[in-house]
Formats: sequence, C-alpha cells, structure tokens
Amino acid sequence: MTISNAIVSKHSDPEGTHASIHERHLMEDLEEIQLLGRGGYARSDWSGVYILHVTALKRIPRSKLVSQQQQDRVTTERQILESVASPFLCRSHAAFETEEEVAFLLEYVEGRALYECIWKYKDSGKFPEPVARFFASHIVLALRHLHARGYIHRDLKSGNILVSQFGFAKVIDFGLSKKVVAVHQAGLKQSEGKEEISDRTQSMCGTHYVMAPEVFFRKPYGFAIDWWSLGVVIHEMVAGRPPWEYQCPAGCSMDEFFQRIKRTASSPFQNSEQHSTEPLSSELQSLIGCDPNASFAWSYADVDWELLEAVETRQAELTVPYDPQTDYNAARVRVAPPHAGCSISSAESIDPEDDAKYFADF
Repeated sequence: MTISNAIVSKHSDPEGTHASIHERHLMEDLEEIQLLGRGGYARSDWSGVYILHVTALKRIPRSKLVSQQQQDRVTTERQILESVASPFLCRSHAAFETEEEVAFLLEYVEGRALYECIWKYKDSGKFPEPVARFFASHIVLALRHLHARGYIHRDLKSGNILVSQFGFAKVIDFGLSKKVVAVHQAGLKQSEGKEEISDRTQSMCGTHYVMAPEVFFRKPYGFAIDWWSLGVVIHEMVAGRPPWEYQCPAGCSMDEFFQRIKRTASSPFQNSEQHSTEPLSSELQSLIGCDPNASFAWSYADVDWELLEAVETRQAELTVPYDPQTDYNAARVRVAPPHAGCSISSAESIDPEDDAKYFADF
C-alpha cells in the first residue's frame, strides 16, 4: 500500500453524501498536504477535512491493476472498507474512480505504526505484558469483526497496525484480504479457533515473519492464519522482536527458513531473553501452535469487551496503559536483534502473483 499526501477539500459538503462527491469529481476538489507513505501498488495521502473528519487518501493507479486478480483484490478491499464498523479497523468515508486511478477516502489515524511504538518504548524497546495485552485485545476485536463478515486479513503485522494519539490500536490495509464462505462461531467466551469453512483458500501471500505454516506450505487455510499472525505480533510486543527473523536469512532457502519457523513455534520464548508469564506463554502456544484447527481460549478475564467495543463513546471510562506522548522515546536507538536481517522496513508483503519470485527454491 502507498500512503500518499495529505489533502484538503476545497469545497464544503454540508449534506455529506457520497453522490455529491462523485458528481463533483472529488479528485479535483482535493489538495495534497503531506505524503504519509508508499507501498506495493497504491499510495495514501493525508487528506484534510471531509464531513468534519480528517482523512487519508489511498490512490491506486489503474496501470497497477492489470490482472483480474488485482482488480478483484481492490474490489474486496472496497467491500471491507465500506462494511466494517469496528473502532479497531480502518474505515472508509468514500470510494471513487477516475480514468487514471481508483481511490479510497479513509479515516486518518494520527499516530504511529505499532512496531515504532514497540522499538521506541521508554528505554526497553518492548512492552510490559499489560500494555501488550491491551493492544492485543484491540486486535482480537478487529479480527473477530472481520472474520464475522467472512474475510481473512492475511497480512496482519506490526506495520499494518497503527496506534492512535489516544493510545488505541487500529488494523489497516486490506489489500491482501480474502473473502471465504464460512460460518464463524461468534462470542468472545467461545474458543477462537473453531470455524466451519466450506471454501478455503490456498494463495501464497502475506509477509514472511507472520506467515502461518499452512500458507507457506500451500495447504488450504482459513481464519486461523490471522490468529497465528496475532501470536507473532504479541511476541514482538513483549520481546521486542518476533520469535524468528523478519526475513529469510542470506544463505538459507525458503524451505529451510519456514521449517525453522515451524520448529520454533513449539516453544516461541526458547531463544528469547524475555521471561514470559505462564498465561502469556500458553496464549502464544495456542495462537502459533502448528494445528490450524486447535481451539484457542483467551485468558483475558479482566477485559471488559463490551466497554472496549464502545470505545468511541465511552473512552473516558477506559484506563489506557500506553501514553503516546510520554512512553514514546524518540531518542532511543534501535539495537539490531540477535537474528540477522531483521529490518522491519524490508519485511515485504508477498503478492500471490509474485510468489514465484520469492519462492523459486521452495
């Protein structure tokens, strides 16, 4: 995904209707303010005020949408953005097209990527368990909301999770998400891993270090791969790095790398300096256990899920353990982890159409 520049609408839209936006050719009404970032085949811009919201504009050139698969992916992303209603998932204000590009007008999250918050946390470069658990609970609700609508995220990583200025997490970027026909058991008190899927997918995509075994071994997979990714992200939060390298090390084949991941998953803290509590170790074992159908029960008995889901109207009632202003240590220098090649910026998302380039030796 690319995140382009901030934009401001030069016209007012008192009715706030999407139709009026289309009729007035929204692209002509926007003024770029600041480039936020760039990605694989899209770009997003910070966009000024739209219906009393600060927004971001994600722009995808049509020249990048050559194949039917790429076009279908954009359609899926639009469907997700327009259908989700969770405070922990990025949402869309509008979508529109021009002859040159497809664009999404998204809510703008003023904050930082989760991995930045981890690396710059005070003097430690990792979260204490209460902070990690707080953010994990946000991601749990985001995934449950997404899964309940039949979608797998497929690229859940610390770079696709933003932490807002108020200290809440939000999952972004559905460019690799997939719709599956499924009946997912609802209810936070039930085991997270139980699902009935009548149509799984086998596409190789995502990012190496959060990729579940069934994905890189090209086995049919479902919602469980997102829970695996969450387990890796939780480890990254409490240990300052994932249980294994961010990327396949030089001189190591992809097959060897993924076999190593599968072995390490049985004891994720074995090679870590982090001394985890028993509940956390059990949770991670459940999340990144190698059985994609294994049940998973959250031990978050102290989480008020109903209150958390209502965060947009009841924020004052929540105790937030992370303060973006005081807990973010901008002066802290990132020390390279023991693993080689651990640059998060180079932990690329793999497009299903490009997997031959990355997995030629698989």
